[in-house]
Amino acid sequence: MPVDKFGRRETAVQENVSSDVSFTQIGDYFIRRDGSNTAIGSINMTGNTLTNLSVPLHDHDAANKLYVDRRSGGTDKVSRRGDTMQGDLDMSGYRIAGLNTSLPPRHTDAVCWSRAVELTREVGQKASEQVMDLKRLCDLKVSKTGDLMTGNLILSADGGNDRLFGCTDLQHGKTFTCVFGDTLNRFYFSLTHPVTLESSHGLLVKCRGEDVCLMGNPSEIIIYKVIRMNSHSINNLPIPTLPHEAANKLYVDSNSRKILQG
Repeated sequence: MPVDKFGRRETAVQENVSSDVSFTQIGDYFIRRDGSNTAIGSINMTGNTLTNLSVPLHDHDAANKLYVDRRSGGTDKVSRRGDTMQGDLDMSGYRIAGLNTSLPPRHTDAVCWSRAVELTREVGQKASEQVMDLKRLCDLKVSKTGDLMTGNLILSADGGNDRLFGCTDLQHGKTFTCVFGDTLNRFYFSLTHPVTLESSHGLLVKCRGEDVCLMGNPSEIIIYKVIRMNSHSINNLPIPTLPHEAANKLYVDSNSRKILQG
């Protein structure tokens, strides 16, 4: 039985439309499938369904079951028994209450405020301890830009490599100095100048605990061992005046002539 656009069964319209009825007249009584006309009354579905409805876009569009289920506690709602979020959850300034006060088992779990404060305190304490450990470690390290040693510095020869202690990139006008106690006792070098050893109390050379040579105390060199010249000479000796002074050739030759001449 056909239904007119007022939602009524039309008994006056025949099942077969005669050829003298226009489409305009038909549109005044029936809803067209192409949506070119609209209903002007309620339609009673008498228990039948509307199928293949699309997702509604406007407030007064008919909604399908899938849309209603999702919006009213269906698949897009978070279950009170537990669920998994598929997007961000905006709390709009509200809180999440009732969290367990124990430490969560996973690092991605939410933590209660009391536990967060405790963790922050623990982290702060550990961070402070790490900072102090780092400071103590840094205090034990020698800075490459210059520092003051408070203990011995021993270079190990393990590994089979030669050890080098000193400076290899000295520039003109600069001096490399090793200081022994104060600036009056030092070993220094400047390019194009001799290596210089300076001491306030002279230099004593020892071998196996025995003195070998004392230089500069106060203004002489004292030799404690035999000097072997290896066939070389000692030049520029003055005329000896003391019995134990070395004599030069001139002094010996002149004294020999005196002895020979009587």
